[in-house]
Amino acid sequence: MAELAFEYLLAGLEAAGALGVPIDPPTRYLNMAGTVSPQRGIYRPPESRGALAEYYRSRVVRQWSAFEAEGGLDVYVLPMLLNAIVKGGVPGAGSAAATVNIDPAGDNNSLAWTALASGTQGNLISVEYVDPDANSSPLDLDLVDNTLLVHLQTGVAGAIETIANDIIAAVALHPTISLLVSCANVAPDTGVGVVTAMPETYLAGGESDYVTTPANGVLTRLWTFEPTMDSDDLQALTLYWGDPNVQAFQSAYNQIDSITFASDASGEAGVTMAVAGMGKFPAKQAPASVPAMLDAPLMAPGAMQLWIDSGVDPIGDTPVEGRVVSAEVPIPSGVVRKWLAAGPDGDLSFTKHGRGRRHIEARIVFEVPDMTQYDLIMDHTPLKTRIRFNGPEIETEGGTTFYHYCEVDVYGPADAMEWGENQGTNRTIQMTILSEYDADAGHDFCVRVQSDRDTL
Repeated sequence: MAELAFEYLLAGLEAAGALGVPIDPPTRYLNMAGTVSPQRGIYRPPESRGALAEYYRSRVVRQWSAFEAEGGLDVYVLPMLLNAIVKGGVPGAGSAAATVNIDPAGDNNSLAWTALASGTQGNLISVEYVDPDANSSPLDLDLVDNTLLVHLQTGVAGAIETIANDIIAAVALHPTISLLVSCANVAPDTGVGVVTAMPETYLAGGESDYVTTPANGVLTRLWTFEPTMDSDDLQALTLYWGDPNVQAFQSAYNQIDSITFASDASGEAGVTMAVAGMGKFPAKQAPASVPAMLDAPLMAPGAMQLWIDSGVDPIGDTPVEGRVVSAEVPIPSGVVRKWLAAGPDGDLSFTKHGRGRRHIEARIVFEVPDMTQYDLIMDHTPLKTRIRFNGPEIETEGGTTFYHYCEVDVYGPADAMEWGENQGTNRTIQMTILSEYDADAGHDFCVRVQSDRDTL
């Protein structure tokens, strides 16, 4: 290889059903320093032919690649990496709101109902047009659980008089229902037609990719990676590494063995992340094109936050302020590679992977001006710990300020404690928390990333 200054590290996320099928061109320029190194297992049988040589023959029997990279914690790159280590199938853009068209008999009375929040929750909403079977009954909207009941207006003789536009206006004015759904005419209908009673009909088509816009947010996007506990949905990466002026290498089926977040407020380095894993043996192949590098915001250790809760208190309720020195969170995937016989035309690489059980270990150092956390450790109290690595502001909307951040929730008691000191002036505790399954949360840890991007 030539000079390090010209090396790049690129990645593409392989399709869930086609792990090992290379992605070309890659979709992301990873703002990390790293390598993809070819690895081989070689068989050398010992032989004795009356000479002082231990080996006479050898053969390559398996091959793969090892990759590692590190750099600043990057909230733009991180969602792609978390698809390969925490939860797959979180692509970003693509979420959809549930909808349904209700089209009574007659003309100009078809209405489109749409959930205001995208995601699968909208599929639980239903709409029913109700004939009150009474004379001179007013138009009235009612919400019972997730069912929106439209009680239609009738005249003195009991005939329905509500037109589609009346329903649109009533929905817009309702203080609760207007926050749940919207209602509009279905083109080319004009809304002047009288509607009829219609049976309960559910909205459908709501899809969630675990990326949401927080309340009051406009540009802000929150990515949620809750590990799937009963199946393997992790994806793989195609990596490209090398000097494009000399040779770039391609390696498919790269799955991450571990990713580590680290932040030390007592030093001058920023918040960092490091990844390591394995993939297919690299080929001397350059990408068809190189994506642009995104200038992600950098995280400052002094902006880190910590919450430690226990009992019935929800996670993120009790802050530990003015005392946190550092935090390190290594997250393993539990991935193991399998070399299976593939015949004489095989590439001697692994052909499948499996998942083993895994846990994360959050290591947190903080000063000890009181015994609160010490007592929790000594009592082996089950903890709900949230560590948030913060970056710069995204926006301020509706009185709420949103920041770029990476957040790790981990459940479980502190497994170990070590005394330390902070610059020779105060004692510190390093507590190590091994994640344990929490039945209420449905997982033992969770990672969230907040940024201003909704695509990988």
